[in-house]
Amino acid sequence: MFTYMVDLFNIIKKTGFMITLIDNNGIILDTYITPNILGKTKINLVNLSEKKVGTNAMGTCLYLDKPIETWGWENAYADFHDFTTSASPIHDINGKLIGCIGITGYADTFSQHTLAMVMAISHTIENQLKLSVINNSKDSFDHYSSIIHQSVSDAIILTNEFGNIDVLNKAAESLFSVSEKELIGKKFDDIVSYTDSFWKYLKKNEGFYQKDVLLDFGNGAMECKISLTHLKAEGKINGRIYIIKKVKDSRINRSYREDKRLYSFDDIIGESTQIKEAIEHAKIASKRHSNVLLMGESGTGKELFAQAIHNYSSRRDQPFVALNCDALPLSLVESELFGYEGGAFTGAKKQGQPGKFELADGGTIFLDEIGEMPLSIQASLLRVIQDMEITRVGGNKKKKVDVMIISATNKNLIEEVQKNNFRLDLFYRLNVFNITISPLRERKEDIVYLVKYFINKYNKKFLLNIQGIEDEVLDLFMHYHWLGNVRELENVLERAVQVTAKNYLTIKDIPIYLKENLTNKKSNSDLPLIENREKDVIVKTLKETKGNIKEASKILGIGRSTLYRKLSKYLLNIEDYRNNNEFNI
Repeated sequence: MFTYMVDLFNIIKKTGFMITLIDNNGIILDTYITPNILGKTKINLVNLSEKKVGTNAMGTCLYLDKPIETWGWENAYADFHDFTTSASPIHDINGKLIGCIGITGYADTFSQHTLAMVMAISHTIENQLKLSVINNSKDSFDHYSSIIHQSVSDAIILTNEFGNIDVLNKAAESLFSVSEKELIGKKFDDIVSYTDSFWKYLKKNEGFYQKDVLLDFGNGAMECKISLTHLKAEGKINGRIYIIKKVKDSRINRSYREDKRLYSFDDIIGESTQIKEAIEHAKIASKRHSNVLLMGESGTGKELFAQAIHNYSSRRDQPFVALNCDALPLSLVESELFGYEGGAFTGAKKQGQPGKFELADGGTIFLDEIGEMPLSIQASLLRVIQDMEITRVGGNKKKKVDVMIISATNKNLIEEVQKNNFRLDLFYRLNVFNITISPLRERKEDIVYLVKYFINKYNKKFLLNIQGIEDEVLDLFMHYHWLGNVRELENVLERAVQVTAKNYLTIKDIPIYLKENLTNKKSNSDLPLIENREKDVIVKTLKETKGNIKEASKILGIGRSTLYRKLSKYLLNIEDYRNNNEFNI
């Protein structure tokens, strides 16, 4: 057993984890600690039973006699709050619990496969105990095979030293679309096709390998995330453990896995108390799977926060799928959210199509402008949030999904509830962990940092060398009300760096509608300015853009649909600002 502790430590020692073995009373028998944890942990315990330290993965694993994982604050012992542990029980040849093995790491860097891996290792230890008594009997797998079948959603395949499959779970069975009986004893290499690059790693005597790879189980290639563990005894490989996670609907889903990098908290610029508090709360939210509601005006960076929360969470390697609830026709909202079966409606694809919830399975779905969600769809969305099950349009089969839900709105949803535009029960479901992102006018100390950031950004994009801005420009920025928030500031700077004739921005490079606000810079409050001058700002912007809605909305930092609503509100006719030969939307 201790040989396997050493083997396991050699497998994962580069990943920064701690491995612990305890007996059935919770007494620590052996532990291997990587330097990054050894240098920082203050934990000095000899007994991990629940009686001694309360809820923790290893003690609770003994109490329940089943694999378990505890995350950060789920641990009762305060010194465990920075860590996450996966633990799996170990039984003797008679099925009696004799202890458990656990892998511990920092909560913010823990791998999604760790629980499956420690389970596979504990079962391998059990198998070696049995092999020493019953000499490689097939019955040696019966006990832990049933546990694997019931406990892990990822596919697990154990092969012996000759590469023959000895054990697999139901998830692995489903990959091949044949029964377990037909697979036991067959060589893994004979029934699974994979790329040359994976073949090289497969044949190396390495401890642990994890990779996204295309695998063919005899029914077409599919994108999978695979972990491979070589099991060694006396320096020789005597088996392998494959842990395989299918990337759902990989052909369609690849675009949602974001070839480009998603934003992180490092991309949120600002030093104000408001922005720091919002980031702190967002980091807390990312460590749990509670529904998150982001509240803030248009242009404050709600999607940036949503992506950062996803990127900081344990779901970071899974899809991030965004849907703007205000950008879809009513007839398409339900099928976009929940998908549809083939032939569900005129124009539907023959093979059907997954919805955003299916595409986000295992990851995060971001519902932007949730306040614009049609009332007729809200009941269906509520059921999905409650049950985590979706039914495609035109279908009757329910499918479980596992998603973190982040919603965002620039509306006061309580007011929308009072107007009967939004369901109260849906509001309560979404508003579990709410985070308010303050408008730029309430955190103007961030403007200096944002200006520097955006100038550097567009210097790189346009191959420029703008060094900074005149004091007069900064003075204008600090007194302007920023109706479109950070998005408007970015748009202004993107234009300014391109039109300037110097290597710094002057007042001449700033749009007219901002410069005319200089006369109001001594106003005691920006809020009355917004109330009294919003119409004037819109009118001047329409004049400057000659009625080009797309350009005007970009300058104002608001969506086109929002601008059209404001035109209606102020009884403005867009045709009054256009030339007769122009038609711009």
